[in-house]
Amino acid sequence: MPINRLSLRIVHSLAGGCAALMAWTAAPAAVSAADKLIAVQWSDPEIASFVSANSGASARSLGPTEDDKLAKLKLPVLAFGATPGVVESTFRLGPRPATERDVVVDEDNPVWYQIVERYGDVTVSVSADLRVQHEFAPDKFPIYENKSPGAAPAAGPAVSVFDDRNEGGEEGLLAEYTIMRFGVPYTVTVECTQEAKNECRDTGQISKDSELLKLIRATPPKP
Repeated sequence: MPINRLSLRIVHSLAGGCAALMAWTAAPAAVSAADKLIAVQWSDPEIASFVSANSGASARSLGPTEDDKLAKLKLPVLAFGATPGVVESTFRLGPRPATERDVVVDEDNPVWYQIVERYGDVTVSVSADLRVQHEFAPDKFPIYENKSPGAAPAAGPAVSVFDDRNEGGEEGLLAEYTIMRFGVPYTVTVECTQEAKNECRDTGQISKDSELLKLIRATPPKP
């Protein structure tokens, strides 16, 4: 089951990672570990360089518990290496809020992950799932485009903006894009409150922020 806006709100509403994992694994569309998965391009030079550079050293840490979860994943982990610019621009609304982070992984079937970071009025998540091909053919994976009137061509990935009210959520906006790395689709979702909805409309900044996505964990399978 690929991550979508509904599942993202479910994760946000739960108290902790364990509860989120229970909600996720209870989903009727769950796919078993025996099913065919997307083939990760482990031979990619970026992965080889990362593994070599971090051999015997500590990669970026999200905390001991979270690091243990990520180390078990069967896919490379992308995350923001710095606070996205779309988030920075909301700090004008008041004091900089403390960052809250959830790392969600099925440790029994570690073929997907979601990293959710909340910054007060803006929540940003990065997710990937090796099972996603069960719903979308690789050549038809939806890459959303900003088709609003007068929209300027984006240098980075195309961003789509959604009105959260259309799905029964609180007033606000969602922005989303998907990029392909190492043969895997990674989806970034930005959720803005009513106060910060103009940030979610800034598709140029959201697209530019994709440059901040960094490889933070990669555990190639042993020969």
